[in-house]
Amino acid sequence: MNSNAEIPPENDLSENNSAEDDLSFWNDQGLKFRVLILGRANAGKTTILERLTGATMDEAEVWRDGEILPGQTVKGQIDRGLHNIDDEICFPSRPGFVFHDSRGVEAGSATELSTIQQFLHKRSLTATDLQTQLHVIWFCLPLDECRELFESERDIFRLLKGAAPLVVIFTKQDGAVSKETSQMLRSFPENARNRSVKKEARRKAELEVMNRVKELEGELMGMGLVDNSTAFLMTSEMEMPTVDADNLCQQLIDLTEGCLTGPRIKMLLSMVWGHNVLKHGFWCLYWVLEHNTSKYGVKLGSEAPKIWKLIQDVCIWMSVR
Repeated sequence: MNSNAEIPPENDLSENNSAEDDLSFWNDQGLKFRVLILGRANAGKTTILERLTGATMDEAEVWRDGEILPGQTVKGQIDRGLHNIDDEICFPSRPGFVFHDSRGVEAGSATELSTIQQFLHKRSLTATDLQTQLHVIWFCLPLDECRELFESERDIFRLLKGAAPLVVIFTKQDGAVSKETSQMLRSFPENARNRSVKKEARRKAELEVMNRVKELEGELMGMGLVDNSTAFLMTSEMEMPTVDADNLCQQLIDLTEGCLTGPRIKMLLSMVWGHNVLKHGFWCLYWVLEHNTSKYGVKLGSEAPKIWKLIQDVCIWMSVR
């Protein structure tokens, strides 16, 4: 298999070129925002999903071919890469998000690369509607053990280029800083490790980790493996559900939205996430205007329709979705 193969740029996930109605992706099966989450073993994928969904992996459901798989235990498996990449991992606490997990990428076998390539082709090229397309890829790189990219990870990044918007998540910053701090303190006798020495060691460790992130970003950019649809995020202290962890989840969603192109996908994410009422309302307003162009007899942006009728349509439309 050619690991340098790229998804052709003409594939535009932002707009489906079919003649179907713009609002047709609302259906009886509900909304689906599809995420492929990648990363080596123990990269922190499980932690991100648990914080994002406010649930544990024990509560996750695994769906295959439209049916839930009975007796499936997801906890502890996703970071060991024991999932079929085509399986849909869903959480009742966060309906609408559909996660796909590949086998651990650190092995980088031809079979694993081929599996990912086939998945990307099916979801990015031949998907005929917004619900079955892959919308974003989250690639987790753990800073506590990631000093450089594995060759297998470089191969994966080559496959991902142009396939879908990409967010590179540098996980476990806190663990990396603690590890660096401990290594620096080893150069001091134990009786000399006072408070100021520990503080300085931690400061230098934080700087070292930040420089490592910049080097990794620079390596990806230098290899031409990232573009305008790529974003970077660094996470820390995500093991427990805290306000800071919630804020990082919101940052992840914001970065994901920023990578998306086209109003339908942005609206889909906004509706599934459901936290940003202003953006939710904006996209509702946009689609009421767009969908009712013929009714009002105006082009979007050319003149304002009767505002009271517009507000009524927005309220009715939101209430039935």
